Amino acid sequence: MDNPTKYGKALKRIRRRRMFLFSVILVYIPAMWLIHSVSPAFRTMLTSFVIWVVLLMTTCLRAAVCKCPRCGNYFHVHGMTMLFLKKCLHCQLHINADRTT
Repeated sequence: MDNPTKYGKALKRIRRRRMFLFSVILVYIPAMWLIHSVSPAFRTMLTSFVIWVVLLMTTCLRAAVCKCPRCGNYFHVHGMTMLFLKKCLHCQLHINADRTT
């Protein structure tokens, strides 16, 4: 029937983009703390925050527009809903389907 191992390259790209997105989110507090300890000026903090928000929006968009290798729809977007779940919002293909035997 359906062989999920042929989806390996596309699922790896989706996992890599998700990991980068979650890394950008997790880096926020330590990065702001470090920047504040180096230069606590409001302008520096605001500039750092704006750069982080632009980076977050960019990585979020890149992760959201990954297409599912099975159904061809966006993996994390269904209509106006964007959910970073482990299954395709359309065909329910698991993000680790190529790793299972």
